[in-house]
Amino acid sequence: MLYKVLTIAWHVAKDKSCLHWSVSLCTNLVVCLILFVAAGYAWTYVHLIHGVLTYYLLHWHKGSPIEMDQGKYDKLTFWEQLDDGVQNTTNRKFFTAVPVVLFLLATHGSDYRRQPLGVNLAVVLVLVIAKFSGMHKVRLFGIGEVKYNA
Repeated sequence: MLYKVLTIAWHVAKDKSCLHWSVSLCTNLVVCLILFVAAGYAWTYVHLIHGVLTYYLLHWHKGSPIEMDQGKYDKLTFWEQLDDGVQNTTNRKFFTAVPVVLFLLATHGSDYRRQPLGVNLAVVLVLVIAKFSGMHKVRLFGIGEVKYNA
């Protein structure tokens, strides 16, 4: 399939899920080794890091660095550009499932203690709600809205 948006063309590779989970696992190991925390709490840190990074990269940052796009995608986030805006595709389901799986790993690993559970729940809710089809091209309270001077 030829993608019109070159920024997201790399993500149709079949190995994307393997790479994504490998990076998550390596991040977990690095957190365990550097911060000397238990594996369960390391998953909470991985979930938080993943949540912040993916929210910024998928739902906050707009536009395309490709000059050939000629500003066509300047008002769209990566999530809105993904699969040409078609909902419920394999890529979108994958990106929705990852924070849920990390949430389950983090909460199970921290024995469902109150403080990590609340933080993990907040992160997964923000990430999953941002991916709902009803939130497509929606800017809450005007935050992140691109305005051009005429």
